[in-house]
This record gives sequence, structure tokens and C-alpha cells, in this order.
Amino acid sequence: MEDLVAQVPGFEDAYECHVFNEHGVLAHLFFWDVVQDTVRSYLNEGDADGPDWRQVLAFLEEKTRGREPGAIEVIVTSFLYDLPYEGEPGYGIEAHLGPAMKERYLQLRPWCGVPPTGPGLTSEGAG
Repeated sequence: MEDLVAQVPGFEDAYECHVFNEHGVLAHLFFWDVVQDTVRSYLNEGDADGPDWRQVLAFLEEKTRGREPGAIEVIVTSFLYDLPYEGEPGYGIEAHLGPAMKERYLQLRPWCGVPPTGPGLTSEGAG
């Protein structure tokens, strides 16, 4: 968490708020704010001083590739798991995940890697 705050501008206030209110930072609670701020940035609804979603995804991809068990647990259970579902605002951000995070994401939501099928749909999903 400290690395994220240090390397991706825009999370300082949320981090400090967690330190003050929780007397320390609980990773899974902090990452709820990370998801919300990242999705808002993706939708161009975030604060001008908030985090840039591209930087967040790049940082988390690097940490996922690093294979640090504690970091991966938080990324999977408190970031990837909480990304928007189809039909929710911000759905589409998952298309920008790097390969390591995409692999983990598809383990959580295997149906997301399956092209739509049915009457009038081709393998590309166009009718």
C-alpha cells in the first residue's frame, strides 16, 4: 500500500484518512477506495488531483508479476474482485488489464473471456 501511495499520485488523502480513522491501514478497506477512485478516473469523473487509472493498472500489474503472495491476495480479492460487472459504470476497464492481472481476473470471472454466442452473433460478437 505504501508503494502504491508513493508511486501513484492521488491516493495520499485516502491513505491518511485510513491511518487516522482506523489507527493504521487495513489493506482490504483501503483498496475499496482504490477501486472507486480508479474507476472514477477511468470514467473521467475523478478529481483533477486524483489517481490516473492507467498508472494504477500499470503499478498493480507490476506487483502481480512480482508474485508477492500478500500483494497478489489484496490485488485479487480487493481490486479485481470489486471491478464493475457488465452493465455497471466503469465496466470496460478490465479490457485494459495487463496479462498477469487479466489471468487472475479471468479466474474470478471465467465467463468474461468467452466471446458471446447465439443467434446472429459471430465469434467477434457482431451480428
